[in-house]
Amino acid sequence: MDPADILHQRMLEAPASKMYTQEELLDLMNETDLSKLLAVTQSLLNRKMLKLAKIGEYLRFQAILALETKKLTSMTDDEQMIYSYIEASGREGIWTKTLKAKTNMHQHIVMRCLKLLELQRYIKLIKSVKHPTRKIYMLYNLQPSIDVTGGPWFTDSELDTEFIDSLLTVVWRFIALKTFPLAFQEPQANVNVFSSVFPANHTGFASLDAVMDFITSNKITNIDLALNDVRSLCEVLVMDDKIEVVRDTADVYKATWQLVLEAGYGRAYREGSLNAEQEKFLKEIDAENQFSVFDHYSVINAQVNEEDVVYLDLWLRA
Repeated sequence: MDPADILHQRMLEAPASKMYTQEELLDLMNETDLSKLLAVTQSLLNRKMLKLAKIGEYLRFQAILALETKKLTSMTDDEQMIYSYIEASGREGIWTKTLKAKTNMHQHIVMRCLKLLELQRYIKLIKSVKHPTRKIYMLYNLQPSIDVTGGPWFTDSELDTEFIDSLLTVVWRFIALKTFPLAFQEPQANVNVFSSVFPANHTGFASLDAVMDFITSNKITNIDLALNDVRSLCEVLVMDDKIEVVRDTADVYKATWQLVLEAGYGRAYREGSLNAEQEKFLKEIDAENQFSVFDHYSVINAQVNEEDVVYLDLWLRA
């Protein structure tokens, strides 16, 4: 086998992204003669099986996969030059005006090469949120960066308000159900309001991780959301006064009783035949310190036996 092919095969035994130094290539060849290495690397370069990259003051060598080699050898010199600049731009892509400046080619030649490369699905045209009027190209098999696409909140470079609003509704409902588990149901007869709104097994508020798990496990959306994306949704709800951050915690949220009422839920507890003590309790929930009673209840519920909190039932009993 040709020494160049042997070296190329050995280089590909490592990950395709590995960049080799001159010394590492000599070791792969079991060679000390630099002139022989130069002859082999030149052969690989001529056959589009090797690429050079300058990192600092030093040259690095990278093997090119056979499929990529076939692609490059099918291109003209002009197409190869344009393709190389597009490849170097990575997931950010490159503007056609920048391509023209870097290649020093006539506009007509640049556009012709881009069209041919696009037809062969070697490159693709993408839309940028930051620069919506620019024609930006990147390699066909890459996904644009968030800086280009705007992240999950953008569709075709436009803010998808309908998608955002639907997710905000889902997140708010989930947090409200965690905060007031039974407030979205009709209250049962002869059941006091306290245990109805806060059942004995109530675990507390909604953490950011819990919201994320709910969205993921229930496949609420086919768009991949990161934890920071879900946090952003919660922050919007906080700014809209639809939920609150639980004090002395990080990324834990609660809904307010007033917002549950405004959303059209929980009114059976407000409009039913409640006695004076139960009405008093609901007014305390609506007050500025609405969660002081609830916080206390959740602590007791987690740390004290059920028989030790029977006095609360007596306080609210009709």
